[in-house]
Amino acid sequence: MHPAVPIIIAMFSAGIGYANPLLHLPAAILGFPLALGFIAFSAASPRKALKRGWIAGSLAGIACMYWIAYPVGVYGGLSWALAIPCPILVGMIVGTYYGIYTYILNHAARALPPFALCIFSGLLWTSMETAQGVLLTGYPWMTLSSAMAFRPEWIQSAAFIGAYGLSGLLVSVATAILVWKISNPAKIWTISVVALIIILGGVRTSPQQFTDLEKTGNTSIGIIQGNIDQARKWDAKYKKTTFEKYLNLSRQVTHKTDLVVWPETAMPFYLQDGGIMRAELVNFASETNTPVLTGAPGYVLHSKGNFSLYNRAYLISPDKKYMDWYDKSHLVPFGEYIPLKDILPLGKLVQGAGDFLPGSDASPLRTGDLAMGMLICYEGIFPELAQERVEKGANILINISNDAWYGNTSAPRQHLNLVTMRTVEQGRYMIRGTNTGISACIDPLGRVSHATGLFVDAAVAAKAELLSGETFYHANYKAVTRTPLVLTLLFAIWIIISRRKNPAGIKI
Repeated sequence: MHPAVPIIIAMFSAGIGYANPLLHLPAAILGFPLALGFIAFSAASPRKALKRGWIAGSLAGIACMYWIAYPVGVYGGLSWALAIPCPILVGMIVGTYYGIYTYILNHAARALPPFALCIFSGLLWTSMETAQGVLLTGYPWMTLSSAMAFRPEWIQSAAFIGAYGLSGLLVSVATAILVWKISNPAKIWTISVVALIIILGGVRTSPQQFTDLEKTGNTSIGIIQGNIDQARKWDAKYKKTTFEKYLNLSRQVTHKTDLVVWPETAMPFYLQDGGIMRAELVNFASETNTPVLTGAPGYVLHSKGNFSLYNRAYLISPDKKYMDWYDKSHLVPFGEYIPLKDILPLGKLVQGAGDFLPGSDASPLRTGDLAMGMLICYEGIFPELAQERVEKGANILINISNDAWYGNTSAPRQHLNLVTMRTVEQGRYMIRGTNTGISACIDPLGRVSHATGLFVDAAVAAKAELLSGETFYHANYKAVTRTPLVLTLLFAIWIIISRRKNPAGIKI
């Protein structure tokens, strides 16, 4: 096979395996680790495996995240000549992980028996995705298992081993397929894992569901999608129009909801400053007896006249004369702040209120029976953040976002799939409210309901259950997340010791 073929397969599989507006085939995502495994096993040396794996991973990253150019080119004030290289650069950085994966797997193929290679490849992939969520501020956008979120029955293993663990399990199957002809244990492994995923999915999505959780109540939540043009959002002339639009949409559902949710920075002004619009909002909550959860920028003044900005979610309750809030803790680099701003000669790539600082309190926002674990924007793609919210007592997760930045690209769809994995991991409903879509209610099995279209006005009332109890993943979070790292290290030691025994590697 020509060396370019697996590289093309990797790019194509990522392009249609991850969610996109043209052709989404979730099962195709398995072609990505299959192609990388073939590269690792067929390369004549670890160095060649690294090079080809990096090229394949970079092209796959570009195919998945091409949309990065859209907010930079449309809203960032840069020419398309500068915007287009942005996803290429990000893809090349992400591709480094896959290059390292094929490099290590090439070494492993020269030391491990085929079945052990299947297990190690899955552990290595899980460790790699864990690293993607931590290093360089963390960016786990290409979590392999999230491509399967479109089919809830395929992702139930995440309730036990998490999204990263499920990714590793799928990769181990891909490796077993590659060594199928030379390993009977690999055949048994493939059949067993596929059967387990199917059976577990069938059992957990059957009418006898949520056996590991306890229902503590029901709720109905209004999801308000304002569909505000991003180019006008921060224009002071449209501030009043934006506010009135959210009020009018909310009136359609307040008679049958316990809460209405407005998106991230739905209010493009400082709600804490008071004024007529804040008074109208407080009156609206009081008159309708309905709490309002809305995004808005916030600030804290300091003694010397300086201030700190925060991306904030405010809760306006009818029975309180003050507002509770949550400050976003995991910010978007170059979008909400500039990392190493004293060194890098760069400004923010998108417009907004200014450079934000991260919040530090992940406690739920509470109203009535609701204990809401808040996840603003891409905080929803980080498993550890949802884990922390539920650990602090959240009985429902709320994700408010503004995906208007990305137009009608793959990003809103991929974002929905990523946050869906959090519901299965944590065993909680999630209400997702966005400016332009996709807004939705997601149950603890990853089933999406009340999904809105992109770039439409919407006001929907979604019914959800308030849950307590813990999934296996949540209860054993440290063990589940650390065990693959430890086992990967132990395998690496085995590879180093045994490397000389089979210098030629396996033949596929």
